[in-house]
Formats: sequence, C-alpha cells, structure tokens
Amino acid sequence: MTVQIDSLAIGTDTADTAAADVDQLFDEVSTLDATILDAIERRTRMARTLAAATSDATASDHAADVYGDLGNDGHAFSRMLSRLAQMTR
Repeated sequence: MTVQIDSLAIGTDTADTAAADVDQLFDEVSTLDATILDAIERRTRMARTLAAATSDATASDHAADVYGDLGNDGHAFSRMLSRLAQMTR
C-alpha cells in the first residue's frame, strides 16, 4: 500500500477540534519531533560508520526502498537521509 505523505493531512473540516486538547497535541508533536531528530542523527552516525568500514560511500543508500511506500515524498526523504550521511561536519 502506497501512502503519500501529503495525503495524511487532516483538514479542519474533518478534525474534531472541539474534543482535542491542543496543548497536549502540541506536546505530543514536540515529543515525536525530538524522537525523529534523535533517530535521524543516530542513523546518520551509523551510515557514516558503515560507509567508512566498507569503503562504500553509498552504504547509506541500501535502505532507499524502505520509504518507497510513502511515494515521491518517501524517495525525497531517502535522498535527504543519504545526503546527511555523506556530509562532513
């Protein structure tokens, strides 16, 4: 099943805003953002280590199809992760 990231958007007409605790939702989104950022940083370190250990600059690209179910956005996300792993700091 392919799910386009922008198709996950919920319009204001379908969201139950009356029942939503907005502050709690903001807190949950912030927590998820921190978790995602941490995972991306860990993945970047591992991909760099893998590339160095295998002398393969494209080692981080082996999981490129993992995000294919997200459609074009998934492919863009995969490319972004690959660029992060290839950048030197």
